Amino acid sequence: MNRKILAILLAALLTASAITSCGGGEGVETTPSAAETTPAETEPEETEITDDLPDDLKFTGESFTILSREDLQWENEMCTDELSGDIVNDAIYNREITVEERLDVEISAFKTPGIWGNENAFFDKIRTAVRAGDASYQLVAGYAYFVTALATEGIFTNLLNVDYLNFDKPWWNSSLRDELTLYDQLYFAGGDLSYTMICQMFGVFFNKDMAEMYAVEDLYNVVNEGRWTYDYQYSLASTISKDVDGNGEMNELDEYGLVIPRGNPCDTFLAAYDQPLTAKDADGNIVLRMGDPKAIDVADRMMSFFNGTNPGIFSMEEKAQTDKPWYLPFKEGRALLAVNTLHYAVEELREVDFEYGILPMAKYDEAQAEYHTLSQDAYSLFCVPLNAGNLEMIGAVTEAMAYESWKSVTPAYFEVAMKTKYSRDEASSQMLDLIREGAAFNFGFVNSSSCSNMIHIMRTVAAGNQGYTTVFAANQKSYQTALDKLVQAYKDMQP
Repeated sequence: MNRKILAILLAALLTASAITSCGGGEGVETTPSAAETTPAETEPEETEITDDLPDDLKFTGESFTILSREDLQWENEMCTDELSGDIVNDAIYNREITVEERLDVEISAFKTPGIWGNENAFFDKIRTAVRAGDASYQLVAGYAYFVTALATEGIFTNLLNVDYLNFDKPWWNSSLRDELTLYDQLYFAGGDLSYTMICQMFGVFFNKDMAEMYAVEDLYNVVNEGRWTYDYQYSLASTISKDVDGNGEMNELDEYGLVIPRGNPCDTFLAAYDQPLTAKDADGNIVLRMGDPKAIDVADRMMSFFNGTNPGIFSMEEKAQTDKPWYLPFKEGRALLAVNTLHYAVEELREVDFEYGILPMAKYDEAQAEYHTLSQDAYSLFCVPLNAGNLEMIGAVTEAMAYESWKSVTPAYFEVAMKTKYSRDEASSQMLDLIREGAAFNFGFVNSSSCSNMIHIMRTVAAGNQGYTTVFAANQKSYQTALDKLVQAYKDMQP
């Protein structure tokens, strides 16, 4: 293919010139990554992780079409038409070229609106194709929050029956696999193949200049020693509160220890504090865990960030405003900490005049073994339509693309997300690994659209004047009924 030859030539020219431009086509020069500057032969061959696809596996030009979203950051998540100089775009383009040449296939994406408000039209395309016996799509990259609701319609292939997919490999999220496997059925997978799964993960940003100014101890060490907890974060936030504009009241123009909006970030507290919405009992059945005493305490801790009792915390409703004042204190260098998704760095921190770092979400307490986070629900989950065609080819291409994503797209995204103002030292890289590896996926989280939107209980608590126990009591029956219906549907479909 001509575009393959062009890609190879352009890649060679870029490598020779040792210039990489990054971020939204702005042409900002960056230091080449380790992958770009270190010869491949220096990597000890015996330690290299690879996929398990046979070296001679070929599919003689078969087509592999991905149904994907065309909206916002999802537009080129699966395929892009050309090299642009943007490091993520080019990594995605080269991923496609590499897999096409390796397996002798033709990869393309059918892009259509599919975010909030367009999800039903997106999913109707899947339904229509399956019911017509039309193998138009070999893979679907769907809106995670909604696509799981289609599982019980019988239109997806059980991924446990697809050759070459190896969910034990690091490019797949094994927590997601374990949580969504029910009665020997798995219809959805996720991991590095979706860079939006990574960019939607929550973390805690910190202003390194303010940390030095206020003599804050090394927060990387705090994390590594297991002391980065709710109590530590709450206490640290309380030490910084200053009426900068001198008007006698605290607002977005003042200085704070922590900035956190009321809205999407509320969803992450259950995951970060290791409290599931649902869990499997000893017999493998899904049971509701929202009434646990710890769930109530998690809600109380979350509300301590929002109820105004800590003068060092700035919080307001997360609204679709052009000025978005809820994060101004951090963006303008007047807040030590801010809770947000990694994509926040790409959107809002590209031109800040201070160095920042990123930490994982704090733990519930020091007894919690690991740091956890949630990937906000707009990331892509992957599924295979029931009549998609050659499952051997589908499994091989999907696995190869996931592997290439792990090798090149994920590192490229991290480089763009952190860009020039992020301190890219060994410690900060370790923090990103902790965030990525600690992403928690719970059956109740991922299937909330089928279970009365149970993941949104924390948003409801934060937005209103009712406590967690009141909200849960009012909705417990609907949660349980919806969960029972979903589980029964899985039972009815089991092999």
